[in-house]
Amino acid sequence: MKIPVLYYHKIDFPKKNAVYKGLYVTPKQFKRQMFLLKRLGYRTIRPEDVLSFVKGHKLSVRKPLLITFDDGYENNYINAYPVLKKVGFSSMIFISTGFVGKKRVVSDERERVLEDFLNIEEIRLMADDGVFIGSHGINHHFSDKLEEGVLINELTASKAYLENILKSSVDFFSYPFGSYNANVMRAVKKAGYSGAFTTDKGRVSVGDNSYELKRIPVNGYNNIFNFLYKIIFLQ
Repeated sequence: MKIPVLYYHKIDFPKKNAVYKGLYVTPKQFKRQMFLLKRLGYRTIRPEDVLSFVKGHKLSVRKPLLITFDDGYENNYINAYPVLKKVGFSSMIFISTGFVGKKRVVSDERERVLEDFLNIEEIRLMADDGVFIGSHGINHHFSDKLEEGVLINELTASKAYLENILKSSVDFFSYPFGSYNANVMRAVKKAGYSGAFTTDKGRVSVGDNSYELKRIPVNGYNNIFNFLYKIIFLQ
């Protein structure tokens, strides 16, 4: 058994002037994907269950799945959250805390389209309803390019901010831009996180590094057959 961990960004219609249109999965696409996964017998699990699995413990779920979102866009709350509730799926959102409640750009210098980000009330509401919250740093920097002091602040301050508003522990991190190295992984562990998710493609296997967990990207260019192939066959 291997666990597919999906990761999304924006569940919305692509903005007209957006450079990275693939980051948008339309609400219709997302709904179709979730209902298909439900019909195929997949059941969502907790991020803690993923850690348990890599350490060799058996899961009670026959077809486990973890659904994640990076950055913390407000459209995750508006367009994804209701669909997930309807099919009975949980999910995890990695929040860039410096963007909470703001309209910002998350990309390189080519992108200029502003997006709305989740506010504190929306984050609390989803967390209270079973959505798992993780950290994505503060400012969405390339972690492997940061000076040590800046990196530590990105890791610890974002964790503290989320724990303060949620009144619960935040134990998982997602590397912004998928950028990490051995030093970053050590810093993430030292900051008190139990595990971290990458953008390295593949499914999670027994024995994998808890701070180097693979995921499967889902983008707006994936038709339903591409989507199924990724879920079932991507190693």
